[in-house]
Amino acid sequence: MSITDSSHALHAAHALLRDNRIAEGLQALTVLANQNNAQAAFDLGNALLMFATDAAQIGQGLQRLRQAEAAGYAPAAYRMAYTSLVEVTETFDWRVLAERLAFCCRQQHPNALCDAAVFFARFGTPAQQRASTGLLELAALRGSTVAMALLGERLAIGTLCDTDPARANSIRRIAAQLGMPVPPPDPQAGFAPPEPATPPPAFDDWDFSALPAAVAAEPGVCLDGPTQLYLHTGFLSDEECLYIKCLGGPDVAPSVSVDENGRQQLNQIRTSHDFAFLPEFEQVYLNLLQRRMAAAAGLPLRQAEPLILLRYTPGQEYRPHRDVLPPSHVIPVEAGGAGQRLRTVIAYLNTPEAGGETAFPLLERTIAAEQGRIARFDSLDADGGTCRTSLHAGMPVKQGVKWICTLWFRQRTHRML
Repeated sequence: MSITDSSHALHAAHALLRDNRIAEGLQALTVLANQNNAQAAFDLGNALLMFATDAAQIGQGLQRLRQAEAAGYAPAAYRMAYTSLVEVTETFDWRVLAERLAFCCRQQHPNALCDAAVFFARFGTPAQQRASTGLLELAALRGSTVAMALLGERLAIGTLCDTDPARANSIRRIAAQLGMPVPPPDPQAGFAPPEPATPPPAFDDWDFSALPAAVAAEPGVCLDGPTQLYLHTGFLSDEECLYIKCLGGPDVAPSVSVDENGRQQLNQIRTSHDFAFLPEFEQVYLNLLQRRMAAAAGLPLRQAEPLILLRYTPGQEYRPHRDVLPPSHVIPVEAGGAGQRLRTVIAYLNTPEAGGETAFPLLERTIAAEQGRIARFDSLDADGGTCRTSLHAGMPVKQGVKWICTLWFRQRTHRML
């Protein structure tokens, strides 16, 4: 099949999937994948994983991703990289992760370049830190809107680069139009072309040997022993907080809940907007950050539900509640399920101008929403019952906006990917 014919066939397969003709679309992709079309193998693997309901179907999807990766297709290597961090589908190896990430960067995969820039800025050598802004430039030129937003903030503040407020203004304006939660342009600084005046400098120091440092968590301060309430200050950097907000911020929607009959409804006690990072929306560095949160929780990431990003505007709140799920939504450990929610980790991604604290009324404690810190606590007591003192509330935001992200950990493995 010629390149043109293969392209047309791939387009037709995608059209079938968009029209919800799933079986026909998967069959068309299978034919192309069997002809060693790397993109078709990648798309087939992703589709199979999206519709998978058991381990066998997940295995089929991963097999297709590995086929595309073996053919040198960078998006497949990238998906395998962040999937491996959950340690459910394959044995995790830091060396393999580093090799995959370096390969994707050399292929100028935009998400990999963005991940590398954020990683090297915090954990790289001084030379890598200085060069990380060039990686953001290249990632933005390759289509990463998150990298573009992060770059604008570096230029505005002068972090690991010279300040360029006029260019930062133009980038902020574009980022805001795309729904990114960035500061508004400074009208006093004017505007300059958002593109770099010269191409980003070459970078080939893909030494990711410091990757394990990205998931290390220092011990927090214990605020209450029975509730296992701990506070970690300075857990996330400013850029890491913005990275998470930009990844999910454009897609937040009004928070919903599911009643006892399985019906979705607007959440009556949580008047926020949220976004769930399902497996297809993950990125390598985002999963590294989740592993760091898991380390602080003392639990493996595979026991966590998807990361949830939440945004609270003035007046919005989360009224007093506990994080345990109703029994109808839990498959007990004894029945082979993941069990109940055991532990919660909340990361504070910004500092609201006023309000937004997390209150524990039975403990008479309040945690201020301070950018970069995390709080963790248990929902179950030592006997497996509901922890009474885990009652907590997200206090109303009085001024500004509050951004947090939350990981809920189950008693056993929850994630399939």
